Amino acid sequence: MTMLSELNLTEARKGFSSLYDRVFNTFKPTVITRKGSEQVLLLRVDLQKSLLSHFSLKPEIISENDGSVTLSLDHLELYVNGETLVEAINLMTDDLKFYAEDYIERSQLFLHAPNRSSHFPYVLRVLLCNNDEEIRDLLELE
Repeated sequence: MTMLSELNLTEARKGFSSLYDRVFNTFKPTVITRKGSEQVLLLRVDLQKSLLSHFSLKPEIISENDGSVTLSLDHLELYVNGETLVEAINLMTDDLKFYAEDYIERSQLFLHAPNRSSHFPYVLRVLLCNNDEEIRDLLELE
């Protein structure tokens, strides 16, 4: 039992349009249940983005001796090096996109890996972006 609105899959399917309107217009998430124990959550994307906003993707900036710039996201084990900060930001954007796509494609593997399961909220933040500019904005650098 949950404190949220809950529907079984058959009910949700029959009234999907009204379910969608209710979730979207009232901002109230709804749990959809199948076979008694399988559950998914229907939630507005803007609310999901808000929930994930505390999972920072702001990298550490390291100025190297050769004048290049390294960006480090230790908690995701992502590191890039570029000749300039702009190049490093573009490389990190590409790496985040690639990692997020790989992670979600092989999510059953990653979600069960002790060193990768905690990456899911960060990956979801990236996947909810509509373009590279939105991913760059997550880095909070420009």
